[in-house]
Amino acid sequence: MPENAPLPISEQHVLDEACAAFARVTRHFDARPVRVPAAYTARADAMIRFVIAGQTLEMPAAVSVGIESLQDALAALRRRGAAPAPGERPLMLVAPYVSAELAARLTDQGIPFLDTAGNASVIQPEATVLISGRPKPARTPRRQASRATTPKGLAVMFALATQPGLVAQPYRAIAAASGVALGTVNLAMDDLLARGLVAQRRNGERLMPDWPRFVQEWVALYPSRLRAKLPARRFAAVAPDWWRGFDFAAHDARLGGEPAADLLTHDLKPATITVYTHGAVSNRLLLQARLRPDERGDVELLEAFWPPSPALDWREQDVPLVPPLLIYADLVSSGDSRNLAAAEHIHDRYLAHPPA
Repeated sequence: MPENAPLPISEQHVLDEACAAFARVTRHFDARPVRVPAAYTARADAMIRFVIAGQTLEMPAAVSVGIESLQDALAALRRRGAAPAPGERPLMLVAPYVSAELAARLTDQGIPFLDTAGNASVIQPEATVLISGRPKPARTPRRQASRATTPKGLAVMFALATQPGLVAQPYRAIAAASGVALGTVNLAMDDLLARGLVAQRRNGERLMPDWPRFVQEWVALYPSRLRAKLPARRFAAVAPDWWRGFDFAAHDARLGGEPAADLLTHDLKPATITVYTHGAVSNRLLLQARLRPDERGDVELLEAFWPPSPALDWREQDVPLVPPLLIYADLVSSGDSRNLAAAEHIHDRYLAHPPA
């Protein structure tokens, strides 16, 4: 594969599903694809950032959809060529499924691995996780990306996860709440039903039977599948605490990330200020907040991906905030150990149960 070329769709789906499975199975640990550093593009298909018990580490990975034996695994690793240089991490094998027997042989060979069932081997100085013997998924991800994990599909999942009772409403109501077309809702809901993230009772009523899995899948996929595609700009602020007391409501904007977490937990000093706006950022907001463009600035402004709704009118100390699910996702994706404790607090307080 040429350097910096995107993964084939089937391999990208295996990578995303494997990272989501790791987060789902371990509950409080996280794995997500990140940009491959230039030093690794010659020998890695992908780079995975793990957050394990407060420790953050990144593993280069080879992704393959056809692994059944140790020979297959070794061939997949060899095709990337160069062996790790001294001090570099070994190449992690990412596959649809790693059997218990293959897991043992890979571990004996010192080869880390990750699969879509949640089996994993990460044995590094910072942390150790070894999971094997989980059963093969009923359906391995051979098709194109699941309809619910496209950007618009994730917008549907976000609406379901943040608006009480929406999952049981007609599809037209879900489309309006998600800001997507009715056809998109049909495809996304079919996918969620097929994968057991949404279920239907005999009387036709829909529900979310595995809420923790629903949350963890959305949180794992949001950074790479949706957030990375949002219009975003960075700025530097004249005053570090400019956001305290700022009238975000007047600009149709909401605080997210670290400052929102600080308002909810009172236990986090924000280093990065994240703001979501409905529509493009106005010059009036920039002038009143005294923000100047700076690619390395500590203020990040993103366009919201959900339509304005009274059902999402979260406030703390009369400051408009994005929903806790999005605050939690941005904290977890940062990989910052300061943020993970706050994220766990927010999860336990706001996300332990479905919206009621």
